[in-house]
Amino acid sequence: MVKKSIIYIFIYTLLVGCESHLLTNDECETDCYLNIEAPSLQMDENGYYHIEWLEGYNQTFSTLDVNTGSTFLIQKVYWGSDKGIMYGGEPVSCVNPASYTDNGVAHTVLSVWEVMITDTITVYAGYHDECDIEHIDSIKVIVEDEIQD
Repeated sequence: MVKKSIIYIFIYTLLVGCESHLLTNDECETDCYLNIEAPSLQMDENGYYHIEWLEGYNQTFSTLDVNTGSTFLIQKVYWGSDKGIMYGGEPVSCVNPASYTDNGVAHTVLSVWEVMITDTITVYAGYHDECDIEHIDSIKVIVEDEIQD
């Protein structure tokens, strides 16, 4: 009996994630959120991140993180940006289109090309929680030839 109760509690914990509470069939509450960060990039006083173009390379990369508050469920996070390039006749975004959370955190790679120096890139992330509430966040990243201290 105790073993069966523990299994039910474990399954309930997996299904609920980020403190959602099903009230009725039409109501659902959740404390999930979405927050994008660029931990390896500098942020200025206006909230813009800065990535420095590395001379001699085809691309410059940085990792972006998103926190969802959903520590029990695996969430699929969608990524997009307002910039990209054409490669082989196909559009290529500055970010991978999707990633999955692990303990509430998902990662993607931001890549920039030399033609983007002086551009400001907006990166978007979003997901739907178990209450089907869409969470969206964005950051702005300025591509610089050389970052001034």
